Amino acid sequence: GTHDNDTTLGWYETLADEHRKQLQAYCFNSTEPMPWLLIETALASVGSMAIIPMQDLLELDGGHRMNMPGQRINWVWTFLWDQVDPALAGRVRQLLAIYHRVG
Repeated sequence: GTHDNDTTLGWYETLADEHRKQLQAYCFNSTEPMPWLLIETALASVGSMAIIPMQDLLELDGGHRMNMPGQRINWVWTFLWDQVDPALAGRVRQLLAIYHRVG
């Protein structure tokens, strides 16, 4: 995705049940909830880079989009470091290590 896309959770909430099931099957029927299901899938890919939006790491819905094309007010979303608790930091660190995406 790009800055013009909805958050993963916002996008997922718009999917019909049939498409949710297809996505679940594509992701090896993982029991991970959204957006972590796609975060881990991206990190596990063979791509040399995986870019995960902060809104997805914070599990935010479509109300936290970076940009809404055609809207007058955009690019105002920010986060506060106190939103990143030690559990989130640890989870991200662990996934980055598992999928060899650190240093």
